[in-house]
Amino acid sequence: MKHARLLMLLVSLSLLLTACDSDGLYQVTLITDGLHELDGNYPGDLLVLGGQAAIPPDASLRGSAHLVSGQLDVQGQIFGDVTLLGGELHFGPSARLGGNLNLGGGTYDPAPGSIIEGRTYTGSGISLPDFPEQDPPSLRSTLLRSLLNAILLGLTAIFLRRIYPGGVARVGQAAARHSLVSGSVGLLVGVVGISLLVTMAYTILLIPITLIGLVALGLAVVFGWVGLGVTVGRLAVQVLKLPLSPSTSAFFGTLAFALALGLLSSLPLVGGLLGIIVAAVGLGAVSLTRFGLQTFVPFDKADLAN
Repeated sequence: MKHARLLMLLVSLSLLLTACDSDGLYQVTLITDGLHELDGNYPGDLLVLGGQAAIPPDASLRGSAHLVSGQLDVQGQIFGDVTLLGGELHFGPSARLGGNLNLGGGTYDPAPGSIIEGRTYTGSGISLPDFPEQDPPSLRSTLLRSLLNAILLGLTAIFLRRIYPGGVARVGQAAARHSLVSGSVGLLVGVVGISLLVTMAYTILLIPITLIGLVALGLAVVFGWVGLGVTVGRLAVQVLKLPLSPSTSAFFGTLAFALALGLLSSLPLVGGLLGIIVAAVGLGAVSLTRFGLQTFVPFDKADLAN
C-alpha cells in the first residue's frame, strides 16, 4: 500500500509537469552551453542552464526567460517575465521587459535606460552556486565514479525488480521499443518541468513543492534508467543463455548500462548531449507508462479508420 501511494504521488507530479497552455502548444528554448544569439521575434520561453545567451536590440522574446546558471545579455525586448536564480543577468540601455523581474539569486546588472514595465520582486529563492570551470577529471577518477554509480544503480534495479517487476518491465519496454517517442516526450516533460519549477522556486511559499518536483524528476530519470538496464540484462540472458535469476540479470544489466553511459558521457563535446538524450528517453518512458502503471501502446492510424 505504501508503494502504491508513492507511485500515485509521482504520477500526479508527472501529470502536473506535463501541463501546457490551453491551446496545447508550448515552445521553449533550452541553452546549456556555448554562445547563442536569439534573432528576430523569438516565440516561447527561454531557459538558460549554462553558457551564454544574448537578445540583440532588434530581437524580442515573446515568452519569459529563466536564468538558472550562465549568462543572459538582454539588449532587446522580452514580453514575459524574467526570473533570475543564478548566473549573470545584464540589461542593456535598449532592453525592455514587459513583465515582472524576479530576483532570487545570481548577479543582476541593469544599464541606465533599460525599462521594466512590471514589478521587481526580490526573494531568497533557492541558492544555486556558480560552478567554475575545472580541469577535466583523470581517467582513474572517471572510472571509479562510473563504477560506484553503476553499482548503486544496479542495487536500485534489484530493489525495484523485486517490489515492482511489472512496472519496471513496462518502462523498459517503452524506452527500448519506442526510443524516439520516449525521448521526445521526456525532453518536453523535462524542459516544461524545469521551467515551472524554476518559476516556483522564486516564491518562498512554493519552495517545498519545488524541491518535491525536483526529487520527482530525479526519481523518474533513475526509474527510466533502471528500466533500460533491466531490459539489457534480460536480453543478454536470452541471447547468451545465461542461468541467471531475474534479480541477478537486472543487477548486471543495469551495471553494464550505467558503466557504458558513464564512460560515454565523459567524452568531450558529445558526452553531455548523449547524457541528456538517455535521460530524456528514460524520463519519457516513465511518463508514457505513468510510472509503469500501464503499457504504452503507440497510436495506430488503422485503429482510427476502423
